[in-house]
Amino acid sequence: MKYQNLELDPFQTDAVEAIDRGESVIVAAPTGCGKTLIAEYAVEKSINEGKKAIYTAPIKALSNQKYRDFRSRFGEEIVGIHTGDVTINPDARLLIMTTEIFRNLILEESPRLMGIYYVIFDEIHYLDDPERGTVWEESIILAPKAIRFMCLSATVPNIKELGSWMSTVRDTNFALIEEKTRPVPLKHSFFHPKFGIMSIRSIKRKYRKDPVIRKKFLRRKPSSRRIVQYVLEQDRMPALYFCFKRRACEYNAELHMRLKLLNAQELQEAREMIDKLVVQYKLEDYERLGYLKEMWESGCAFHHAGILPAAKEIVERLFTAGYIKLLFCTETFALGVNMPARSVIFDELEKFDGVDFNYLMTREYNQMAGRAGRRGMDSVGYVYSQVTPEATDPNHLERLLYGKNEKISSRFFASYSTILNLYSQFGENIFEIFQNSFHNFRKGTFSITKAYRREEAQVRNRIRFLKSAGFLDGIMLTEKGQLAAGVSGYEIQAAELFFSGSFEECSVEQLPVIMAALITEECRSKKNTPATPAHLKFKAEKVIHKLRAKEIRHNISNPIREMDFSLAAPVFSWARGCDLKTLGTFGVPEGDLVRVLRMVIQLLRTLRDRVPDPEISDKMHDALVLVNRDVVDAQAQLEVE
Repeated sequence: MKYQNLELDPFQTDAVEAIDRGESVIVAAPTGCGKTLIAEYAVEKSINEGKKAIYTAPIKALSNQKYRDFRSRFGEEIVGIHTGDVTINPDARLLIMTTEIFRNLILEESPRLMGIYYVIFDEIHYLDDPERGTVWEESIILAPKAIRFMCLSATVPNIKELGSWMSTVRDTNFALIEEKTRPVPLKHSFFHPKFGIMSIRSIKRKYRKDPVIRKKFLRRKPSSRRIVQYVLEQDRMPALYFCFKRRACEYNAELHMRLKLLNAQELQEAREMIDKLVVQYKLEDYERLGYLKEMWESGCAFHHAGILPAAKEIVERLFTAGYIKLLFCTETFALGVNMPARSVIFDELEKFDGVDFNYLMTREYNQMAGRAGRRGMDSVGYVYSQVTPEATDPNHLERLLYGKNEKISSRFFASYSTILNLYSQFGENIFEIFQNSFHNFRKGTFSITKAYRREEAQVRNRIRFLKSAGFLDGIMLTEKGQLAAGVSGYEIQAAELFFSGSFEECSVEQLPVIMAALITEECRSKKNTPATPAHLKFKAEKVIHKLRAKEIRHNISNPIREMDFSLAAPVFSWARGCDLKTLGTFGVPEGDLVRVLRMVIQLLRTLRDRVPDPEISDKMHDALVLVNRDVVDAQAQLEVE
């Protein structure tokens, strides 16, 4: 079978036939196998049937990439995008969105869901994500039954179990299609500057069991110089080099600028492309531009969440065009964004998980390693891992190479907005819905297990809290409850602040500061955050403190966070019209600031459209206009061609 002038692999043919039969489908296949082609077929089928399709992705970079890809394939009148900070053509036949937005549309019973034929869940194994996985689960349980699902996944051992659960809760058959073989096989190697390429057997011989000795060797972590040199000598560029710390990405990229990886013609073409993109993204006055340009023109770059989104976008475009030969990046680069290389290099195989250093999960290793080997270009993809043999546990190396990926587990957790929306519709029957979680299915095919009783007790505590805090009156939503039900993320905080009059005491410029204080993570490094000026302290802080205390009295696990004003100064400065250069003087990574500002925009927009006070609504609109400009304006960035 052929599609888009490509000869389909047997697993792709099976998937296409299932789509033709109008079935829901789960496709589990290694990275780089061509799962996107199947998604495109489902989209085309939906459009040809005169219906609509939704494509959801776990990260915005992937949403943006899909929007561009699909728009060039189907035309801009057919394709739209709806993420927290961007809305273009929202009634399009094919709508790209984050999974959160899709879940919110379901809770609102939005008319936008009428006529949807297929919903594509890219990276369905994200259901396992501790913070956001519940959104996938809620969507699967609550979506209108007429919708078909096309789920794309990396290979996971319990995909049959997942398919069985989805078939049960959706009350429909799911065609399960698995592919184990990669089109471009991978060759895995371990490397140390002194010993060169090492086998697991030779690492076993050098491994020290004594933790004190191991620690000594770990302090002598090898530099990236020799391994890059080796890959270069073997003629195995372009390479993605994974580092698990942002600073390491930047340091290593600086270290290799001297290599000058582009030939004269490539350099000329890269310069033209960079100059064009700098103008399109309005980065002419960006302070770090000279430094970055010099780096990009050497054929090296770094990519992580702390850099300016527009600069990150330029790096992605240069890499796709073949002008970046060596990219130092964090693991988020491996998530779905279709940018394969000839080689993948791991700076190390352990990373800090917030508490301790642990070896990568097999699934994480495979996701990143899977970026090696370009279909149609490479006969083999090369994967290199730097090791310190005396301190690297050979059992973990064997697990990473030969072990099975970890199973997907349930992260189901009913948020306040979900409870408010469902309790007001179904009352006590809400518990029947929550019984359908993947967790309960795994524990005993929906039998009432101990874990479910714990889950139910938590939901009951939350309902009691919502009643005592004035969000619910019996099963009816109060005015405060209605506002919270329409906001997803920071919903009870936002509604409480509105009804306590906290927004009235703020000027238009101070309003974004309040929103940012809800969004900012307390665990951010306090070392570098600017001091909060006295005029940016508000009664809102006390309001949220009281709300949190009430939750704790109701035995709520994971209560809301206290407000964190550590980004108040830069956010206030930006709302008052400061430029990018000034924003850079606050000592906070620009990418982090832009991300918080974009989330502020999302919250302001949601509240502006929902608060029952026209004066506050206008104030929120004005605040939104102040913040949503220049490098923060995600929509302007996405519309750049």
